[in-house]
Amino acid sequence: MATSAKPIIEVRGLTKRFGSAVTALDHCDLSIFPGEVVVIVGPSGSGKSTLLRSLNLLETPTEGQVIFEGVDLAGKDVDINRHRQRMGMVFQHFNLFPHMTVLKNLTLAPMTVKGVSQQQAEATARELLKTVGLQDRENAYPIQLSGGQKQRIAIVRALCMQPDVMLFDEPTSALDPEMVGEVLEVMRGLAARGMTMVVVTHEMGFAREVGTRVLFMDAGRILVDAPPQQFFSHPDNPRLSEFLSKVL
Repeated sequence: MATSAKPIIEVRGLTKRFGSAVTALDHCDLSIFPGEVVVIVGPSGSGKSTLLRSLNLLETPTEGQVIFEGVDLAGKDVDINRHRQRMGMVFQHFNLFPHMTVLKNLTLAPMTVKGVSQQQAEATARELLKTVGLQDRENAYPIQLSGGQKQRIAIVRALCMQPDVMLFDEPTSALDPEMVGEVLEVMRGLAARGMTMVVVTHEMGFAREVGTRVLFMDAGRILVDAPPQQFFSHPDNPRLSEFLSKVL
């Protein structure tokens, strides 16, 4: 559970409009504490991914604040790239460089962005590859990997930057069903080691077992924010009850 009384991320009145017709986020408020695993669920189009992408300003808010480690990321003088280095991001699709080996994919950002030496970057990458069971694939190219392996590599790539928070945007939705388990197992391991995580997913088992809190979104709003036991066993929101009846 939360290990600090001070949030690592605070979202205040976050609103995102696309033109005049679409409100993707509608005055969302959220606090995320170090060590938490906050899982965001909801129907398609509810604003889940937009909220997640707004946390590191991949989506620029129309209104509101995103305060990360005490800094309002939407401030005019903020170097957003510096703060993004401390927020790892894993997408639905793996976005690995196809012309580079696994090891090159993992060491590129630490060396070019953080100025880490090649020796140190490779040592960190190899250690992290062991944690996901892919230490024998460092010289492979992405085309030689399965979908589950690619996503595990994508997670390791984010971890190589030594982030304070990991953001996951439906990390298993592009995978064949038999590959989902191996990626979720890596995420369970991260949670067990205390990594702060925000996860958009359709995997209700993961939300129930690993989440410290589960958020339900609909029509751009956070309607429910509750511990997993309460969220799944005693839903007190009619829209959540309707949603759970269809997905469980």
